[in-house]
Amino acid sequence: MKRTIKKIIYSLFTMFMAMTLIFFVIRLSPGDPVETILGQRASLEELNKVREQLGLHLTLKDQYIHFLSSVMKGDLGKSLFGNKDVWALLKERSIPTITLAFLSVSIASILGMFLGVLAGFNKSLAFDNFSRLFALLALSFPIFSLAPILVYFFSIKFSLFPVSEWGSLSHLFLPVLTLVIPLSAVIMRVTRNKYLEEVHAQWVLVIKSKGLSDAQILIRILKICLPTVMTIVAIQLSVVIAGTMITETIFDIPGMGALLFEAIQNRDYPIVQAVILYSTLMYMIIYFSIDLINEKIDPRIANTENGDR
Repeated sequence: MKRTIKKIIYSLFTMFMAMTLIFFVIRLSPGDPVETILGQRASLEELNKVREQLGLHLTLKDQYIHFLSSVMKGDLGKSLFGNKDVWALLKERSIPTITLAFLSVSIASILGMFLGVLAGFNKSLAFDNFSRLFALLALSFPIFSLAPILVYFFSIKFSLFPVSEWGSLSHLFLPVLTLVIPLSAVIMRVTRNKYLEEVHAQWVLVIKSKGLSDAQILIRILKICLPTVMTIVAIQLSVVIAGTMITETIFDIPGMGALLFEAIQNRDYPIVQAVILYSTLMYMIIYFSIDLINEKIDPRIANTENGDR
């Protein structure tokens, strides 16, 4: 219970630091949203009038206090452009982002574990060598360079899948593949190493002597490997979320990535703050959930951490 409470406090502190950091960074960066709204030819009187309407005439300290109090009440404000409710925009744009992230993590986890066990089972053979080459290549290309390569082969050269748009399974293929390739490579290498570490452990020899089948032994090894894999997935979550937003921009998907990109260009403070806050909250919830699941799968994790303290 104490460990859970400490994690909740840590999560809340992380949220607070993320809110504070993004608030000051975006306001101290060059650019004026009011000039973007009215244009460069607007008079000083018009600029000041709009600043007052948007609350930007207040001091940075007062704006910060108002921002924190609004977030505590669950009010993320309205967009500076079009006066749209930020919550409504988040609900609308989060669906493609969550869909992409969920599919990518699920497919990459299953594929990575399968290939990792297969590589470990065939250690130093052709498939294992191929898996190492695949991992090296997959991790050598960042998303913004991998995506155009996939577009060239699957869309331009062979015309198999559409480049952009959103609404059907065919539109999901290229964005999901872009995210799955690097993540599955990481999971594959981790699974392979963990599998080789466990398959030669003393406990495996003991249960073999008791007459357990190879399938039963494999299931037990996978159960032990699972917390390690899930921890890697949790660590990679921030990369996945960031990669999802980049992928949305590349493939013109109407998700939070495109929303954030537009908001940064326009200096739309409420939307930038809300997207970063939402992403941080999503990351913390998933990370916290994975940690709890790992404890259920392997209680030694909690016992070890308690022992360390």
